[in-house]
Amino acid sequence: MKYDTRRMVIGAALIAALVFAGPAAAEWNKGLEAYKAKNYAAAAKEFQEVTETNPDYVGGYYMLGLCQRAQNNLSAAIGNLRKAVDLDSAGEAPDPRYSIALAQALIQANQHNEAYAALKKFSFSSLPSSYRTSYALLFANAANETNRSGEAVNVLNAQLKADSRNAGLYQALGVAENELGDDKAAYTAFKRAYELDSSDQATGRYAVRSAISAARRSSSAGEKSRYYTEAAQIAEKLAASNPSFEHNLYAGEAWLGAKQYSKALGWFDKARAQQSRNALVYYYIGQCYSSMDKYSDALSSLQKALSLGSGDADLRKKIYNQMGYVHEKNRDFMKAKQAYQEAGNTRQAAAMDDKEAAKAGNIEHERQCREFKNKIDALALQAEEFEKLGDMESAKQMRDQLTVLQRQYADTCG
Repeated sequence: MKYDTRRMVIGAALIAALVFAGPAAAEWNKGLEAYKAKNYAAAAKEFQEVTETNPDYVGGYYMLGLCQRAQNNLSAAIGNLRKAVDLDSAGEAPDPRYSIALAQALIQANQHNEAYAALKKFSFSSLPSSYRTSYALLFANAANETNRSGEAVNVLNAQLKADSRNAGLYQALGVAENELGDDKAAYTAFKRAYELDSSDQATGRYAVRSAISAARRSSSAGEKSRYYTEAAQIAEKLAASNPSFEHNLYAGEAWLGAKQYSKALGWFDKARAQQSRNALVYYYIGQCYSSMDKYSDALSSLQKALSLGSGDADLRKKIYNQMGYVHEKNRDFMKAKQAYQEAGNTRQAAAMDDKEAAKAGNIEHERQCREFKNKIDALALQAEEFEKLGDMESAKQMRDQLTVLQRQYADTCG
């Protein structure tokens, strides 16, 4: 499960401390004013003048790079920010703000290995406190994209001790935990991020998805129910603020997992009203009806899903597998076998032959038992007739035979 992370923006704290008093001070001040007004093209022009007049001034390249990055002119931005880093590295104590800005531009350009290398030069614990959140978010992004999510978790947890109400940090932690395959930890992080900022619906969706994943992987029935129920509650909150098809579908899927089938159907009906030709909705509805033992309704919904989802091979397999289950419950084992074969479920398809044979054997057994019972009833009538005629000797012989047959019937037919 992949997530789109928030674009990290270098804050004013990383800019305001810069002061310039060189020959191009007027251009510098104009550039800062334009930058603050988000007129990045005008600001870039002024900072270009600063770099030309003062070619060894780190701040000029830094601010020019920020302006170019804001305009998505990433190649030029990376070049100027790298120049700032190189000039600053000649000093005794390099300033991490330049590497942080360079890393952001590199991440925007999908150069994550380079971003990781730029940030890794600095120890997180040595950074000024005002830089640490920006650094942690960027480092986590670069680390996640370069298979170093364990490092991302360590840095994010360290910063959360100081910035414990930062939704962005928790969201980034959720992404990192997800990359490590820890659905439970990912859900805990995403849930906290959404609690801190419920306006961020993307984070709410991440929480729902990771909770559903955690539920599916859990071997505990109680834990499964808890994760599915919490996922459903978050999805319902999302749907209340934005009743989109996706949110309605999530709510239905989570309640289905929680075995609250009536609730699930209510949400799936809302989703179906929004996208009446969506095969996945009908598949989920079919699952609900299957679990409610409404097999006719289940097959109807699954047939509809099949007719709509012909282009999705994976969904077709799921639909056929569910149809196999329903036919099996209906004891129509040959139809079940055919559906399982379409699903590629060869093991279950083979099992239907045994069930069909057992079913045929049961039918023959039931026929034989009926005939046996008819024979017993006929013998009892004969005994009664002999008794009416006063032939007690013949009646006794019949009764003795009847006792033996009744015992055999009980042993054979129950």
